[in-house]
Amino acid sequence: MQLGKEPQVMFKKLINTQSRDFIKTSFGNILEWYDFTIYGLFAIGISKAFFNTESKFIALILVFATFAVGFLARPVGSIIFGLIGDKYGKHYAVNLSIWLMAVPTALIGLLPGYQQIGVAAPILLVILRICQGLSAGGQFSGLIAIAVDSNSTQRNFLVSLVYAISVIGCFVASFVGYISVVGVSYFNPVSDFSQSLMWRIPFLISALLFIIYLKLNPEFHKSEVNENALSLRQIFKRQPKELITMGIIGASGMSVYYLLFTYLVTFMQLYLHLTKDLSFLIMNGLLLLSIILYPSFGLIADRLTNRINSAQKMVFVFAVGIALFVASTYSLWFGIMGLIVMVVAYCAITSYTTSIFAEIFAPEYRMTACSFSFNIGVTVAGFAPLIAEVVSKLSVFGLSAFILFVTITLYYGLSLANKHLAHN
Repeated sequence: MQLGKEPQVMFKKLINTQSRDFIKTSFGNILEWYDFTIYGLFAIGISKAFFNTESKFIALILVFATFAVGFLARPVGSIIFGLIGDKYGKHYAVNLSIWLMAVPTALIGLLPGYQQIGVAAPILLVILRICQGLSAGGQFSGLIAIAVDSNSTQRNFLVSLVYAISVIGCFVASFVGYISVVGVSYFNPVSDFSQSLMWRIPFLISALLFIIYLKLNPEFHKSEVNENALSLRQIFKRQPKELITMGIIGASGMSVYYLLFTYLVTFMQLYLHLTKDLSFLIMNGLLLLSIILYPSFGLIADRLTNRINSAQKMVFVFAVGIALFVASTYSLWFGIMGLIVMVVAYCAITSYTTSIFAEIFAPEYRMTACSFSFNIGVTVAGFAPLIAEVVSKLSVFGLSAFILFVTITLYYGLSLANKHLAHN
């Protein structure tokens, strides 16, 4: 059976928009999101290894606080890699950031726990998390800037691919986590060594992903120096409102992301009383769904006349998913349906709007502005799992209420962005 002429032409067009460098560099995004995701997925195991406290709740709070520390370094990383990208080339900056992500992640997998080296263990963990945060500041937003800078009519499709590739990293992390949990539990689920092995194996596997990335041999060179690159201070003078607005959207949007695709595994185990393997299985299903949805909504986005208005409508669909999820304490199936609705709506919202982070800023300082505004938002979002754990401890409905609050904030940010674009 042959495809019609039009689908063939469209497919060829889509392939041609993706440069060799972009495809290679995008693999590094898999590595970044794999590294960040496994930390959140194995929060319970990490808390036992690095924090000496009899309270499981306190230990978990400390591990999520350490998770958030990595995000505090992201704005600094965004400035460093943003300036490098605007001055020496975006591909160069993104590739450089991947090195700074891969090495600390593998070291976390080898890091001795509190029982072995005492207080030095959590201190070293924090240092490695800071290195990861610096790296993450230039990676994701750098790829968005690269996609928007392309001469393609399918910009939103390319941006959605960045998201899909990111979720592939999350899926690989969740899948590896599931295999690790099931495999170790099969041999010896009780011993402290086995419990430690469950979370260390996924961290060490990140080294394998990094080797694959190096084998791809992405072009690691500087472009011609851009003398028109501006400092962050100069950008603030030109577009202060846009920077703040993008920060609000980044904070609320990425908070939803970390709640759905990182904290949820912990919530399902502690408050819905699901087993580890079932929690990971549900997470894997949601991640696979999002990998399919992102490019699909990206294609739709390239045909929309007002992407922000369409995104705002999907916010209301997301709210329906929250309402269904509230019933998860009474019926797991209601909870799963709610999660599916939320994931569908979230993929649509991000596919419709993420390119705005780059489009709203001038090309000569696009990566710096895009990276900084996005990562300021993500820094705030990094505290979402910590807040979620606190509110969930207070009430089983606390997570749903928190997600609703974040969703309302997202809607407000989209409204501001719509006004800025209309004014420009």
